[in-house]
Amino acid sequence: MRTLTGQYENSHGHKPRGDGYWAFRLTGTDGAGRFTSEEYFERGTLSEARAAACRRMKREIGGVRQIVEVEVLP
Repeated sequence: MRTLTGQYENSHGHKPRGDGYWAFRLTGTDGAGRFTSEEYFERGTLSEARAAACRRMKREIGGVRQIVEVEVLP
């Protein structure tokens, strides 16, 4: 899984860190070439929130087997 932080860094002037209410755009795949993207908002440290968003996507969208990319939104 790749984590992209460019938009966040451009907006805030530093890498994402600490506790907060985070916005993510996740891209997942079913392993057969089909991809889907959704936005999620989670609270906690960046790593806790990212993990929660990944679990939520897999739970809510049937067929998503792997999260390919997580983008931290400003």
